[in-house]
Amino acid sequence: MYREYQPEDLEIIKRVGKRIRFLRDEKGMSQHDLSIEADIPKTQVGRVERAENNTSLVTLNRIAGALGVSLHDLFLFEE
Repeated sequence: MYREYQPEDLEIIKRVGKRIRFLRDEKGMSQHDLSIEADIPKTQVGRVERAENNTSLVTLNRIAGALGVSLHDLFLFEE
């Protein structure tokens, strides 16, 4: 059964997207560069960073690998 996302669900999606963008910028990578390294569409990188979708763990793991960080690192947020 499908449930609407709760506010805390949306918040984690936003925080992960911001973290990915931060790490990508820190590495000097474009969305295109990241998409090639992670083997995912460039449009998907943009949607993840803008928190427009709830992406899979497989995709997050590919993104983490392309950024040279662990999957865990994508969830290390500034408080």
